[in-house]
Amino acid sequence: MRRSVPFLFVAGLLAAFVMSCNSHSSAQSGLVTIEPLDSPTATIVLGGKPAAPTNAATSAAASTPGAVSTRAATPATDSSPQPTQGRWIDVDVTNFVVRLMDGTTTVNEISPVAVGAQVDTGAYASTQTGLFHVYDMRKELAYDAPYKTYISDWVGFDPDKSNGFHSFLKDKDGKVVDASTGRVSNGCIRTGAEAEIYGFATIGMPVWVHV
Repeated sequence: MRRSVPFLFVAGLLAAFVMSCNSHSSAQSGLVTIEPLDSPTATIVLGGKPAAPTNAATSAAASTPGAVSTRAATPATDSSPQPTQGRWIDVDVTNFVVRLMDGTTTVNEISPVAVGAQVDTGAYASTQTGLFHVYDMRKELAYDAPYKTYISDWVGFDPDKSNGFHSFLKDKDGKVVDASTGRVSNGCIRTGAEAEIYGFATIGMPVWVHV
């Protein structure tokens, strides 16, 4: 009996160690590795709609389309007021119009544009309405994985759905290959006037999306 006590004690320590190792391995397997942007094998997706996130880690990665945000986005709410002062962007998803606004004055009207095939469904591939703010901007041509094409002039405003303004779909040389408008995208606002929107937008600028 005296010998069995140390044996049970050692056995218990070994069991605890094995459980600890298994737990550590499981935690490690759940990590998401994101390659740096200057990696020759990295895929940059600006404005594209990767597969719907399944956990907090992939959700955070999906909501950062190719650049680090310089300001936190403001989520849309049904009670968010329409801007009436300063510079802001109006998106009319019913009439497929984007208006660049200064107070109540329209500086530039751009139409038709493409909006989501789904609107306000709450799905990841939906254009949601409400008040947002520009949180991310990247001008360069970048790969849009869902459509196997390229886009440019990304202006992100809805990090939850990875939605933003960007060009029509292009090839690797920057030539437009799909200029479809109307309810055709998976949430983003596509336009042929991407340079005008990019030049007007600033980080933190209000974006009012409505039907």
